[in-house]
Amino acid sequence: MSGRVLTVAALIALAAPAAWADTAGVERTFLERSAIAQADVSCNLFSEGERLALKSGLYQSEGELLRANYSRAKLTRLSNEVRAHAKALGCDHPSVLEVAATIRSSYRQFAKTIYLEYASANSTWGASRSEHDKWAVMHIDKASGAIVGLRRGDEFSDLKLAVSVPADGRPPSAVQLFMRNADKMSDPWLGQLFGATQLAPAPRSISRPEWAGDMEQDTDSTGRPYYVFFFSPAAIERLEKMDPRESVSLELTPSPMSKAKEPTKIPIEVGDFRAAHVFALIPKPAVSALAAAEPAAAGGH
Repeated sequence: MSGRVLTVAALIALAAPAAWADTAGVERTFLERSAIAQADVSCNLFSEGERLALKSGLYQSEGELLRANYSRAKLTRLSNEVRAHAKALGCDHPSVLEVAATIRSSYRQFAKTIYLEYASANSTWGASRSEHDKWAVMHIDKASGAIVGLRRGDEFSDLKLAVSVPADGRPPSAVQLFMRNADKMSDPWLGQLFGATQLAPAPRSISRPEWAGDMEQDTDSTGRPYYVFFFSPAAIERLEKMDPRESVSLELTPSPMSKAKEPTKIPIEVGDFRAAHVFALIPKPAVSALAAAEPAAAGGH
């Protein structure tokens, strides 16, 4: 194990672009972030915001490596090795102090970023730190107009997994999110169904649904009405335990009074949902930071 595990160059950007061409560079960044994250656990190096930014970047680089066909076992082994190395260096080692200082400096600029997009293989999660955006994390299905993601409550950190659909008629009688059941299949479902060209959600035989409970009505900025359905916190936990390469299935069952009779099924890539969630939890930027940042394009219902 190299004594230069804790280097500086790749840590300057706390959240790198979602798609990197240099896989070796992504691996190096993942290892460096893993090492300094361990040093933070041992030495309490960072503030809450700095720690969350680092964590989001770590999850993002991990997802990128998985999509580059790294095995989970390999990533775990590499991460454990560099974490052990960082722990052995101690809190006063020059490399630890140097990287910690670099991250603090980088965060002062990064804190101005209030919106990022986290790409999956074929789709995107938009993540916003603005308290004015109802959606902290969102993915829009263009075909149906449905939005799925994390919606903010009264408090900045009060995020609930939710689905919104245009209120063009009666609300769906049921809203379910089908995810692989880890009790029936512990490994990620990375297969395809019936010759599909893209990754498909796990078969129903090894899936378990999360049912949306509470519903409310609202309007968007143009006055268009829509229905919002909320899931329990357990649904967020299940979604974040899934592999970034997997997909889930959102199913909207029409009202018995509706003309439509068949459920609408919407596949959704898990992607870097976990990284987007952590980014949205970074404490809201100060007014001075917002003034210096580019306007966010989060929007949505």
